[in-house]
Amino acid sequence: MAELRIHKVTKIEVKKVNKGDSYICRDLIIHSKRYDFELNDYITEETRIDLFLDNPSASKLVYSKEIY
Repeated sequence: MAELRIHKVTKIEVKKVNKGDSYICRDLIIHSKRYDFELNDYITEETRIDLFLDNPSASKLVYSKEIY
């Protein structure tokens, strides 16, 4: 299992992706800003995660009210 920490998130997208008839795929795209010390300004970054699902209902987002 991996733990990912991304700061200054501006947008989260879940996109359908066609990678063949036998696959159910989604791309999870996280848009964020990172400070670049060479430019002395924030730059926008995208983090992409390819998801291969067992069934389409797994792509539905579930919001938990638990606080970790």
